[in-house]
Amino acid sequence: MTITPVRPLLSPQPRRASAAVVRLDGLTNGELAVAIHAAGIPAKAHALTADQLKALAVAGIARLGLAGVYRLDAESRAANVAYCDKTRYDRSADVRAELATTRRIWGSDRNEQTAVNLACRLLAAIRRGEVTA
Repeated sequence: MTITPVRPLLSPQPRRASAAVVRLDGLTNGELAVAIHAAGIPAKAHALTADQLKALAVAGIARLGLAGVYRLDAESRAANVAYCDKTRYDRSADVRAELATTRRIWGSDRNEQTAVNLACRLLAAIRRGEVTA
């Protein structure tokens, strides 16, 4: 039996998720990007197959747990929204906190963009039925 979590599970002790518990098609692109990044993106990421991307996502979820994936995705989105809100009308706004959060989570803008791109490729492969969720 496979359980598809909708949002973070609040429990006193975070549990690690296994491949048998998580359906990847129930996760957002951002959540998959966090999971893929947590697993470690290889140098030649562009050459990864859909099955390899799935394996990375599952490994990242196992490493962080679902609650960790949800939390980091929410932090990343909040930092990006705050950055955009601050700089929309004032390009000189102090955005050091937002940039620090982004760097802490992703390491660099390039890492973030690569993880997001890979997550998008994985979701597309899942939706096309090339990989089972």
